[in-house]
Amino acid sequence: MLELLSKFSIAQILLFIVLLAIAFKEVADFIDWVQDKIKKRDKKTITQQEEQQKRIDRFDQLEKNVGEMNEYMKDMGNKINILMDSDKDAIKAWITREHHYFCYQRKWIDDYSLDCLERRYSHYVEENGNSFISTLMDELRALPKKEPNDNDDN
Repeated sequence: MLELLSKFSIAQILLFIVLLAIAFKEVADFIDWVQDKIKKRDKKTITQQEEQQKRIDRFDQLEKNVGEMNEYMKDMGNKINILMDSDKDAIKAWITREHHYFCYQRKWIDDYSLDCLERRYSHYVEENGNSFISTLMDELRALPKKEPNDNDDN
């Protein structure tokens, strides 16, 4: 230590100490800066991972919703098919009842009744109804056409 004092003046030693303190401070600041950069990078990576997870969760929810919608559409399709079958049955029964009335009781038909029957029959055909109803409609079309009178009971 005496050698150190003999080679360097007190001012130089103090200057070295100050420079050494500044160097330590800069090294500490550099370490803090590097740690901040690492934290920011890690935070950014975590944020990206969280955003990616949110996208995956939204995609999973979307897939679930699409699956539920497909089930709903399938169920609606089944219900529509049931309604169409029911409607075909109702049309078939109505045309049969009208056929019996006009062909067996009255033995003639008016234009309005025939038009109503034709419209219902066209719906029946649109719904893919296929049976003896076309024969009944042919028989109804072949009946004589008359205008209904107020005193016509049959």
